[in-house]
Amino acid sequence: MNAEQMDSRTHLKETLSFYSAIGLGLGISTGHPLGIAAATVMPLVCLSPGTRKGAFKSSLAYYAAALWPIIPGLEAYWKSETPLIPLLLWIVTAILLSLPWTLAWTSRRLHCLWRAPLALLATILPPLGVIGLASPITGTGYLFPGAGWAGLVTVALLPGIVLSTQVLGSRLRGAVLFFTICFFVGVASGDRLRHLGDAAPPRGWVAVDTRFGDVSEPYRDYAAAQFIQRKAATSSARVVIFPESVVPRWSEATKSFWSKTLDQCRRRGQILAIGAGLPADTKSKSQKLNDLKAYDFGAAIDTLRNMDMQQHPSAIRSRSLSSWAKPQGEPIDNTMLIVGAESATFYQRVPVPLGMWRPSSRISVPLRLNAPGVVALDNERAAVLICYEQLLTFPMVASLRQHPTVIVGISNTFWVAHTSIPVYQANAMRSWAKLFRLPYLLAVNS
Repeated sequence: MNAEQMDSRTHLKETLSFYSAIGLGLGISTGHPLGIAAATVMPLVCLSPGTRKGAFKSSLAYYAAALWPIIPGLEAYWKSETPLIPLLLWIVTAILLSLPWTLAWTSRRLHCLWRAPLALLATILPPLGVIGLASPITGTGYLFPGAGWAGLVTVALLPGIVLSTQVLGSRLRGAVLFFTICFFVGVASGDRLRHLGDAAPPRGWVAVDTRFGDVSEPYRDYAAAQFIQRKAATSSARVVIFPESVVPRWSEATKSFWSKTLDQCRRRGQILAIGAGLPADTKSKSQKLNDLKAYDFGAAIDTLRNMDMQQHPSAIRSRSLSSWAKPQGEPIDNTMLIVGAESATFYQRVPVPLGMWRPSSRISVPLRLNAPGVVALDNERAAVLICYEQLLTFPMVASLRQHPTVIVGISNTFWVAHTSIPVYQANAMRSWAKLFRLPYLLAVNS
């Protein structure tokens, strides 16, 4: 084969890889189980080009196609910001996630045996794991339901094995691939293919979906609290799970407002798991004193004296807020509060980068990579994934290493309702649950 033919063959291979990567990325971006499962071959497609540049182009094409829904999602998240920010974050995220695959490419195909799994690991573990979206390993549960860790090992190793066989002759390559695939499928599946359905949730557990929209808007938090308390009072379930942030700020005043409901839950042996914002006590005494000085109590008294009580409550609230104080941000932890017959607090480990986790900001939600991934709940070990964590692999794998007996997801998707992100979250959760044959419950506020 002359040089011209080799160049033509390399170009054809890179072209096929590039468009295949786009197809896989678009498939997983839909959030459909078939698209998520098909993306497991992404390492094979992106490492197959004949040049490192080709590998980078294919990897970038995959992530760019897979992550495009974050553009309208972030535009909705930062309503007042320039549209260029979501576009920039989309490009930067795609490039960063492409780098491990670019570095993993090698012309020495035998080295793909360890380079391919290593690149996959680099996109899962922090620091890249904090933005490790559209991971090709997410769909393992749809391919090998019930296979557990053996299924993950299979999906991680097979691309490298397939690529390494290119150094063999065609007949030998076919034989090795056939027996290798049969071996891994057998080990990963065993007799588990009989368990294709979803595991039933624990008896007496329910997840409640809501349609509150943005609960942080005036008076919506009150309506949400009323709904949750009525739902708890009328439900016969032992454990009732509510979505992320349906209580925007849980304080002593909130606890007092809920006291009657919580007393009833304790008497009935009922447990409520509620997505709530918990103010972080990170201020020093001097900071608290400065915050106190920022309030104009004289203006507040004047406002109360002159207030026309016949005004609409929203107008009263608006005047009061503008007259009483300067807006003061505070760090709010994103949590799942367990209240009622049991009491515990589960903290979100990976908040949304830049949106919630802002290292340079005083009001940043902390990144808790080493925090527990499982919480005791009604004699079960619940692996809890809060919203953004459902899009990643690292929080889930960290939780699964702690031997959970049920997976619980809570999320707030009203701001991405017009995208495929909520569908992806739900089906990604389902894939992990199927892989480890665990029941799962998902509570969503839309």
